[in-house]
Amino acid sequence: MPATTQTTQQSQTEPRRKDVQKTFWTDSNGDTKLAALAALNDCSQGALVRNLVDEAFTEAFDDLDPAHIEHGRVSVEDLQALANGETTIEELDVESDPDTSIAEYEPDSYYLTVTPDDLAEPGPELDWETLRDAVKNPEDGGYWNDDLEIHESRVGEDTLKASHRPAARILTGLARSRAYENGVVPRETIDDLVDTYCLHLTNRVADAEQERGEEHIRETYTNLVTDQLYENPSPTADSYYCSKDALQMRLQTELDMAQSVAERADIITDFDAWKLTDDADDDDETNELRDKWERDLARWLKDIARAKQTGRTYATELRRGDYEIDHADESMTAFDAVHARLHDALEAVDDLPADVKTDLIDRLDDAVVTAIAGD
Repeated sequence: MPATTQTTQQSQTEPRRKDVQKTFWTDSNGDTKLAALAALNDCSQGALVRNLVDEAFTEAFDDLDPAHIEHGRVSVEDLQALANGETTIEELDVESDPDTSIAEYEPDSYYLTVTPDDLAEPGPELDWETLRDAVKNPEDGGYWNDDLEIHESRVGEDTLKASHRPAARILTGLARSRAYENGVVPRETIDDLVDTYCLHLTNRVADAEQERGEEHIRETYTNLVTDQLYENPSPTADSYYCSKDALQMRLQTELDMAQSVAERADIITDFDAWKLTDDADDDDETNELRDKWERDLARWLKDIARAKQTGRTYATELRRGDYEIDHADESMTAFDAVHARLHDALEAVDDLPADVKTDLIDRLDDAVVTAIAGD
């Protein structure tokens, strides 16, 4: 049954509480789902619901005799402990009066608790309170971590409130759901999410103030979201990694690249040595060969820029993290390794002819040139 299923607690003769919405099963979407599942199982809708309840009960409470619950021998706390694996049926004290029986239990929420899987899948919109509670820290009863995703169907365009931490985490969950397979979220995705879900938060009413208010919202919430993510170390990429694990995989790749950059330095910066390793025909025109050499050299310099930017952006992580380092003693950190490899490579760059350096600058993006030249 969907995570947002709701049960009505009052009889029809009692006033309806303002915070109690219609039950899920009274809308056409829920009715259609129930009818489809009943047709799939070739049974009545009532039989289907009974079967689902039996399966859920067994999964939560194993072989507990429902009679113990019916006669008030098991407390709500007992049921929670049993479902959480904190006790067993044999350990339950069914002879004493329970602290809170099922008949006396008043739920804090009229909704079933959502799970991380519920949040990541398409489904009905969730209200602010449900989303806010879901993105709390685990010690506070929430699910917040680097892997939490929230499907866009779960959040209405006017759902978020001007509460920075939960709103930023909800937006981050939305961003993760739109990430590429390598765990990267483009900056433009974050901008789009902020425009879609946050612009209603501005309190600027006058037309002259509205634009300034929206820009403030954009700047504020974009920064809040990017603070939850991990900057892509590439000097030419405007994107972010969703999780620390994805970032560390990228950093290991950059560390390996720094090793490769250093190993290729002497050959790639020497035209004659490069020509011998490129299976070039000595009869080819020299200008064509030099042009191809400079293209390879430019790609190599881009690798230097990436590795250097990585070391600068994530110096602390590379000093503390556990990474594989080739040809290094135990005392060398990943940051030390990147620095040493790039130092060797850049020494070879210094020996390039001035005209070659000039041509290379024309081939490279400004961001790459800056990354190479920066300290």
